[in-house]
Amino acid sequence: MLETLRIGSLALPAAPLVTIAAFWLALWMTARAGKRLGLDEDAIFNAGFYGATGGLIGARAWYVLEYWSFYQNRLGDIFALNLQTLAPFEGILTGVVIATIYLQRKRVPGAALFDALAPGLATFAAGLSLANFASGAAFGETADVPWAIALWDARRHPTQLYDFVLSLGALLVALRLVQMGQATGRAFGATIAVLAASRLLTEGFRGDSELLAGGWRMMQFVWLAVLIAAMIVLAWIDTRRAPTQTPEAEVANESSSGH
Repeated sequence: MLETLRIGSLALPAAPLVTIAAFWLALWMTARAGKRLGLDEDAIFNAGFYGATGGLIGARAWYVLEYWSFYQNRLGDIFALNLQTLAPFEGILTGVVIATIYLQRKRVPGAALFDALAPGLATFAAGLSLANFASGAAFGETADVPWAIALWDARRHPTQLYDFVLSLGALLVALRLVQMGQATGRAFGATIAVLAASRLLTEGFRGDSELLAGGWRMMQFVWLAVLIAAMIVLAWIDTRRAPTQTPEAEVANESSSGH
């Protein structure tokens, strides 16, 4: 766990910095994949910039609204820069909506955009795993395995590192499918499936998950649902891509069978 990065007398929170770095690397990976698929790199970078800016403002605004009873008599504190006083889910949702609106106005093709997002999504997932490792979040259960790490006064499964390695596997899958150069949505669907399957696996080693009857974890059901949905989408894509026999081929086959 590395909560802060020290540069001389300056101490910076490690997890937010890793998250920000992961976002920009993910955006670069998305733009690179988009270029291969015929998309405008500038449109992707602009969407990322507008989404990040709007998401940050939205995350702060939602947090202030949630705790308005505190801020109503401290209006100056609303503009205080503190990464700990943000509403992450609402911020991400706001950023996605803003980026989507921008891309729709630029008429970016949907299938190509989703496939371009695949490497970026896997990259960001890997970065979040490292951010969790730095902060100690998403920690594992106590364990006696040789690779266990000391965290929160116990030796535990390094679930954050498990997620990191498996996210790199999802990244390799995404890059391989994007390199095929066909914008069908398959790269995105496959990446989601790999990430969901990996999280379904590593969730079993988590020490901070909500437990249900029988030892199952709530998030395992969530990831299982995501995995099933991704597999259904992939099957639908394969069905749409299934080659159909042209009338000329049918005539040729009938001629050959008649001899």
